[in-house]
Amino acid sequence: MTDRAGTGGSPVAVRPPATGLRRHVRNAAGFALVWGASKVPHRVSFVRSAGIPRTGPVLVVANHLSMTEALALARTVIGHRRFPHALAMAEVFSWPVVGWLARQTGQIPVHRGTEAAAHALEVAAARLEHGQVVVIYPEGRLTREPDLRPGPGKTGAARLALNHPHVPVVPVGMWGPRPGSRHIWHRHRAHLVVGDPIDLTRWANRGNDTAAVAEATAAIMAAITALVETARGAPFDTSGAGADLTPPPRSTSN
Repeated sequence: MTDRAGTGGSPVAVRPPATGLRRHVRNAAGFALVWGASKVPHRVSFVRSAGIPRTGPVLVVANHLSMTEALALARTVIGHRRFPHALAMAEVFSWPVVGWLARQTGQIPVHRGTEAAAHALEVAAARLEHGQVVVIYPEGRLTREPDLRPGPGKTGAARLALNHPHVPVVPVGMWGPRPGSRHIWHRHRAHLVVGDPIDLTRWANRGNDTAAVAEATAAIMAAITALVETARGAPFDTSGAGADLTPPPRSTSN
């Protein structure tokens, strides 16, 4: 399977789900690559949860703070003995080293703002149908709120979830990484909290119902926001008094 990435439209291979020995070898290599790479930008700590089962399909949804925190989230999923397949902007797949890593580990390119963007959800659905873990950032971009609280969610995650009602939707809240290239080499602490699956049963099989998708999206973002508040150790200020970018409390790194 191929796709096209980047503004130049260069072809990018979207690896099909591996099976048997091939899958075990690829996962082992992916585990090692991600585990090692995640140590470079962040000191990662996370709270494990039974919400990510050892087998079967899982849809992980999380807030999106920086370009590097994807490695922290991947490491958290790996810490649950699973391997993540994340939707990422297509441009990433043409970057040196990072693009190679994304292609080799079966990540999913998203062509934002184009008609091809929907193809990423089709690939994600195929991953779920093969019993794999798919990671989506429902905001569809880096968090833009001044205090870094999760912003409005797009509908892709909800539509995927409602069309696969048997798949647990597991929220993750993270705190610590900072946006912007000047923070890439500061090695911030990244603290992640994995929650229980979100109950979306009232909207099951209604992925084409606009109202149902909007309500499910709101439920997903509310669950993520609550976990971000747990990760940062304080609720977000709703009085409009200003941003509080307090780093997470120190905890044992993984």
